[in-house]
Amino acid sequence: MSLRSRKIPVLILLLAAALLCGCGTYSNMKKSTGKIVRDFKAPDTDLKKTVFRAALNNQVAAAQQDMGAAIDIRYLDSLPQYCPNLIVTGPENAELSQALNLLFQKSGGSADSLALIRIGKQFGISAVVSSRFSAIAIRQKDSGFLWFRKKLPFAWVSATTEVYDTETGAKYLDETFTRELKLTDESAESIRKGEISSVPAVEKAVFEILQETAEAVCDAVIRKPWKGYIAKVSGETLTLSSGSLSGLSAGRVLKVYEPGQRIQGSEGQIFLLPGKKIGEIRITSVSSDSAEAVATSGGGFQVDNVVKTK
Repeated sequence: MSLRSRKIPVLILLLAAALLCGCGTYSNMKKSTGKIVRDFKAPDTDLKKTVFRAALNNQVAAAQQDMGAAIDIRYLDSLPQYCPNLIVTGPENAELSQALNLLFQKSGGSADSLALIRIGKQFGISAVVSSRFSAIAIRQKDSGFLWFRKKLPFAWVSATTEVYDTETGAKYLDETFTRELKLTDESAESIRKGEISSVPAVEKAVFEILQETAEAVCDAVIRKPWKGYIAKVSGETLTLSSGSLSGLSAGRVLKVYEPGQRIQGSEGQIFLLPGKKIGEIRITSVSSDSAEAVATSGGGFQVDNVVKTK
């Protein structure tokens, strides 16, 4: 029986147990079953994709609300925690972080697709994640029934996450997560003063949104096929920008694709279509973050050619 076939009855048992055990257990079960569902839907399960997490645009911190630092920390921890099958890199990779963060800052939050493709291929990145957490807002809304209706304060908690593909430059996730919570006048005043941590319901909503954001990124990235890139051509030797950390090993055969045709988006952005297959290569040696290979069929391989599994 295949690994994927064995996961189906396990998933069914976990879901059944969750329904029998009540809400608290269901929350824990949901995390476990979510991971199994992601693994079940993932192609190339023996390989790990590398994801760059751009610096969080944390408007909570900019507004001097006291949850700013906690949000930054949780954001940094969330992807590794909820996506153990991804290699997550970010501020710790100074060179890559400087290049990509500068790219997003220059473009006002929407990346230059061709520059993103070039940088991603150079460093062996499968996807780039960009997120914004909005400052906690207080809004007045009508609440109640008929003549008992009155204006009450509500807290608005919101975060937006985008995921970009480094082969094409296209955005394949763009999702906003929100919570709206009714407040007492005292809680609303605390938030106006920047004291979010003194309102437990709002603090809980903040951390739930960070978790949902991480899980959405996991789902989006895991379902995509693994891909790597040719970083160097030296005679008959090809160097890939992925290595043993990604799961590559000597003897593995990969398909090679040329860059696809350029197309223009509705707002003037330039994207690349997936290219056609031009040959195959066999890996001869690996290090942690690179691999060397030779051609087994086809030819004319160049830097930035895409490699995928057979």
